[in-house]
Amino acid sequence: MRKEKMMKGIIHIILISGVFTMLLPLIWMIITSFKSNIEAVAIPMTIFPKKWDFSGYIRVWERNIIRPYINTIIVSAGIVICQLVTASMAAYAFARLDFPGKKWLFLAIVSMLMIPQHMTLIPKYRIVSSMGLVDTLAGVVVPNFISISVTFFLRQGFMGFPDELEDAAKIDGCSHLKIFTTMVIPLSKSILTAMGIMVLLFAWNDLLWPTICLNSEKNRVLSTFIGLCKGQYVTDYGYLMAASTCAVLPMIIVYAIFQKAFVSSITLTGIKG
Repeated sequence: MRKEKMMKGIIHIILISGVFTMLLPLIWMIITSFKSNIEAVAIPMTIFPKKWDFSGYIRVWERNIIRPYINTIIVSAGIVICQLVTASMAAYAFARLDFPGKKWLFLAIVSMLMIPQHMTLIPKYRIVSSMGLVDTLAGVVVPNFISISVTFFLRQGFMGFPDELEDAAKIDGCSHLKIFTTMVIPLSKSILTAMGIMVLLFAWNDLLWPTICLNSEKNRVLSTFIGLCKGQYVTDYGYLMAASTCAVLPMIIVYAIFQKAFVSSITLTGIKG
């Protein structure tokens, strides 16, 4: 009994240490956002600022962070909606329907995950340019219309859908579309929520493609806004950390709200192959 308590204590210490290690960069970023640039780069380092400085947040507000916020919300919402709709339909087809060459087609699609993202930048830009969507928010959304990884995880979740419910629905005359919309989707809210959070994090933090696609200040998103907060020769770290804190807070709030659905979805993926 004593040995068991000691093992639990050691495990809890390890877990708490891991949590602290993961949270340390976030805590340091928030604290640094209230420091002056001199104090932020001072050696030896100080944990808490000697004088709480709000000038970084004032500069972020003066540079009109609201517009990048709005653009980021529009882009992120568009990508999340598009990927969940298209990926869920594709996942249902691969999980619940039988058609010739299904396994080989799914294998070919999944194998595309091994292609590095950087190799597709030039083709994506040429496609977006030919559509006249360069320097538009739609140009950021269109190349991310569907996600192979989201399709894969949703397929794994849909494969755990009870066959008995589907058979009963077919006996009652339900079509595949009705089964998908009225049974599969409502019973898969947790995994859809989890995938939505993952896609939202990707869309919110993506820097590479918006930097290539967007040029004007009016279409700037948060990732490019933060990138421009770093100076060429000298960087005001208090200002940079203030902008980063403003950008990351919405994601923390979203995860805090939907964490139960995110955690519960772990048990629903990878059950069947």
